[in-house]
Amino acid sequence: MDDVATIIGIVRDVVLFLLLVVTLIGAIVILKKALSLINTVKRTVDQAEQIVEMLSQRVVKPAASNPRLMRAMGRAVGLLTGLVTKRRSGGHDDG
Repeated sequence: MDDVATIIGIVRDVVLFLLLVVTLIGAIVILKKALSLINTVKRTVDQAEQIVEMLSQRVVKPAASNPRLMRAMGRAVGLLTGLVTKRRSGGHDDG
């Protein structure tokens, strides 16, 4: 009877060890995938940052140096927001 308990104990220990190894391998795989995803996000953010910097240098700085253009752009934005607001309210005035 003592031999059966020993064998059951050894089998239990081996099964637990195998489960631990499988869990560890799964955690490593998930960690590798997460690191890959983080690196992809980092590259995307770097590219977006480069695009914004380029737009800033080629569009915003020249536009900001021309006050007439900025005033015209402000009026165009005001006109567009006014049209959108009217369209949302159904074109009816509240007054």
